[in-house]
Parts: sequence; structure tokens; C-alpha cells
Amino acid sequence: MAEIVPLTWPADGDRVLHLCLRARDYIELETGAGPDMAYVQEAMTDAPPTVPPDQIWIWGAQAGGRLTGIATCLKGFYGPDDWYLGLLLLDPAARGRGLGAQMVAHVSDQARADGSTCLRISVLDANPRGRAFWVRQGFAHEKSTTAGDGQLRHVQRYDLRNDTA
Repeated sequence: MAEIVPLTWPADGDRVLHLCLRARDYIELETGAGPDMAYVQEAMTDAPPTVPPDQIWIWGAQAGGRLTGIATCLKGFYGPDDWYLGLLLLDPAARGRGLGAQMVAHVSDQARADGSTCLRISVLDANPRGRAFWVRQGFAHEKSTTAGDGQLRHVQRYDLRNDTA
């Protein structure tokens, strides 16, 4: 089991960049380009104008001091008390070993403790393994949308009143 720790920009930017370089397969699928520090900054700080900076939450999973995963979340996106998990990125060497489920459980626990009853994510249509993962975690399809980048995404919703994610 990994240790889950809070991360901040810019203090943890280099650590997150190293993870992104190892997990470049997803970033290239999402953006069409490899990761760089600009990608890391956006992943760790970008939010709609309705979400203030103090409502951006970032956690990292680490094993032996090495960052193996990151989860970035926004409070107040979609609804004032909703949480949105903007990015769950795992080191390819850590995939399929329960780390994703551990991170989702951590985020769900944090959102519940904050009084939220809903957690949403948006999954690329081009990422069928990712969609299957979210279904296994209990997320249900809410709607599909095409973002400004032209990629079809599926918004998935999880009711945090359930016992576990």
C-alpha cells in the first residue's frame, strides 16, 4: 500500500514531472504531446474561474520516496459542494496493483469528510481501459461531451453516500 501525501505547486512540480515522463503514454493520448513543466503546472493549478485556488486538492502516492501516482481534485466544479477528480495518473509500473483504487478511495474519503455527496470524473473515449476502471470503482455514466480539443469525453458520477468507491 502506498503512502498518500498532499502535493503543492510549485514545490512538488519536479516530482510530478518525473511521474508524468514515466506515464507519458496517457499524457500523449490526452494532449498529443509529451509532458513538460507547463503540463505539470496546468495539471496542478488549472481550474475554472468558479473554483478558487484554495479549493484545488492534489495528492500523491509514493513508495520508497518515489512518486507513483497523482490525483488532482476541484471542489465546487459542477455544483458548489461537488468534487471533480481532474486527473488520476499512475506510473505504468504501478498500474494493475490496486494503487488506482487506493487513490480513488482516498479522494472519496476526503470529499465525504468535506461534506460532498458527489464525485465526478471525465474519461477520454480513447481510453477504454480507463473507462472500465472507473466502472469497476462504481462510477456511472452521466453524459458525454466533446471538449475544446475535439476529444469525446464521458463524464462519470459517483454517489459518495455509498459506503465505498
